[in-house]
Amino acid sequence: MNKKVIMKTNSTQIKPNTSRKDDSSFSFNFTKKSKTQPKGTVFKKKTLKNNDNKREGNDESNKNMFQDKFKSGYVKRKQRKDKLLVKQGVNIEAKDRNQNQKKNFSLFTDKKRDFYVDSKKGESISEVVFTKGTKFNDLGIHKHLVSNLEKINFNVLTNVQEKSIPVLLEKKNALIRSQTGSGKTLAYAVPILNRLLELEPRLKRTDGIQVLIVVPTRELALQTNEEFKKINTFQWIVTGYLCGGESRKSEKDRIRKGVNILIGTPGRILDHVLHTSALDLSKIKCVVLDEADRLLDMGFRKDILSLIEKIDSSKIHSDYNPIEMLFQKSQNDKKVTNKEYQTILLSATLTKDIAELADLTMKDHVSIDALDETQNVNENDFIIPNTVTQECLIVPIKHRLFTLSSMIVSKSKKNAKIFVFMASTHMVEFHYELFSNHLVNMPKNRGRQKTMNFNGENVVVFDDSDDESDEELVVDVEFFKLHGNMDQKERKDVFVRFKNARKGVLICTDVAARGLDVPEADLIIQYTPPQTDKDYLHRIGRTGRAGKSGIATIFLTPEEQEYISYLNNHKVFLKKKDTQEYLRHLCDVMREKDVEEAATALQRHFENVVNKNGVLKKSACFAYSTWSRFYNSYSSSLKSIFNYKQINLGHYVTSFALTITPTEVSGIVRGQIGKTEKTRLNKKLANHADDESKLKQSKKRKNLSVSTSEYSSGLESLKKKSKMN
Repeated sequence: MNKKVIMKTNSTQIKPNTSRKDDSSFSFNFTKKSKTQPKGTVFKKKTLKNNDNKREGNDESNKNMFQDKFKSGYVKRKQRKDKLLVKQGVNIEAKDRNQNQKKNFSLFTDKKRDFYVDSKKGESISEVVFTKGTKFNDLGIHKHLVSNLEKINFNVLTNVQEKSIPVLLEKKNALIRSQTGSGKTLAYAVPILNRLLELEPRLKRTDGIQVLIVVPTRELALQTNEEFKKINTFQWIVTGYLCGGESRKSEKDRIRKGVNILIGTPGRILDHVLHTSALDLSKIKCVVLDEADRLLDMGFRKDILSLIEKIDSSKIHSDYNPIEMLFQKSQNDKKVTNKEYQTILLSATLTKDIAELADLTMKDHVSIDALDETQNVNENDFIIPNTVTQECLIVPIKHRLFTLSSMIVSKSKKNAKIFVFMASTHMVEFHYELFSNHLVNMPKNRGRQKTMNFNGENVVVFDDSDDESDEELVVDVEFFKLHGNMDQKERKDVFVRFKNARKGVLICTDVAARGLDVPEADLIIQYTPPQTDKDYLHRIGRTGRAGKSGIATIFLTPEEQEYISYLNNHKVFLKKKDTQEYLRHLCDVMREKDVEEAATALQRHFENVVNKNGVLKKSACFAYSTWSRFYNSYSSSLKSIFNYKQINLGHYVTSFALTITPTEVSGIVRGQIGKTEKTRLNKKLANHADDESKLKQSKKRKNLSVSTSEYSSGLESLKKKSKMN
């Protein structure tokens, strides 16, 4: 016999009453399971009659009209619908059983939608990482610096290093464009250290800041500092970093002791420039603006220009010499300035904003492009390292959660390091908690099914009772999370642990898309498509670094397939992958023979866990809410592809392991936000105008102006002191 699968439910059972007096009068018994009432309790019998004396039109025409509505299927309530079905000879219990069966396999009842957009086969514009095989020995740099590079296996130059280092050794200003992972940090670190080593007399830490390196994120500041420490074994050259989240007091102490190479984010550097007297910019010999496109995207344009202006003014004032000014004025009226400093600007893309920033921050600069000059490149073309293989998965919305799980299970068997990019902080938090607690560990009783005979058919009933106290390790992988709401200490610890781990999964937002160097990263998963072209480039740039190969996969729903054509127009051609390649790994995890049954069992497991855990359920609701805001904020160029008004929100709720409606989710989110208290401002730091005391004063002034005569002085009258008896 064929097996059918149903879920155990507590639905209302309806039993028809076979006793009928005539065609216009029939009744039903309603039986409902209840905790207080035993099974099969019969509630009050409800009878629907057409001969009610209170209604008007008690004639034969009204009776016929009432019956015609039944025949035409005109029903408004479930009771009338069930009565119509009984009249037509339909067994309601069998219908409910079929609905339960469909509900159980609702994840796979949708018709499979094939590709209607084919990825064109073309040649992508790729940037070659290594070319001629030039070595650092051939550059004529300091021998001790070459020895340090060889100790960490940096022997052969990358393409961008080969083109940039000779120019930078000549102390020229440069605008460098190269893809992420091509070795841009060493491209400017080697010339800078070589220049400081050649100083006579030898540089001391008390000489102050010689090099200033500005980066967009805290993680990149930390990473750049580590890169300098690897090749800088010279104790008299001191490196340090400044970034948000660190103690200002400890940073000031570091600056007072002396730092020669200072690395930091724009806001924190400018803060110390304005408030730390020990920070002297007059001796700077080189300024580096790394990831300039990201600096502009994050709104640091004003901070960068203010910082450059402070450096220029500090150098002019440091050379103030009246006698020399008079002498030069008598010559050719030349402006007196200190020795010019070198400016290096690096970016993964070249746009009009980058070109404008280069014109404002430096003069007579050299433009260096790591791309082969023979390739014809337009402004809209994406340039990607040739070591990255790009793939796409067309996944139905309801399949997203267990498909992502299957990819993690599959790749963890190969000791892979995986980046999973998501839309929001709440999405990262929810999936991190769900996977690290309920994918890694599974109940031991999973896969056990109960078979029972129901109306002559073998029916398999899933056992939903997961005993969380009796679990076992199923997936041997460690999960990490990284987003902007984490404090600096925690973010630093996560980055270091993930980089040093043998394998792992980093669930993150786009805060990890820029500059993070994890050479062992094997796979990049874009679980939510990026909102900008730059985000796409920088996300996939986390793999295929320093000549190593990697894979970048993007999740798309059938409704989002036009994004493939969008990428084709930018000279990006994706390889289509079949989800079955990953889903088959769930059979071992869930102890099921069939792929669909294994995927359904994992989805039900996640849903049961979320329903039982109130904290995790709220986290899922907030994750869905923040995702919906993210999805509704795509730019106009991508709005037609990622159209919020045309997607099935109910299916997306399922992808967060929720069994409630989107309306119920928004109600939970609004109720939770309403309970949170408003943040109280520190009165000592508050300088806003809507302070309560100021509002009260303004009200008093208004009342005073109304009640005061035009001949009055406006001053309050002095109150006479009462004499003591």
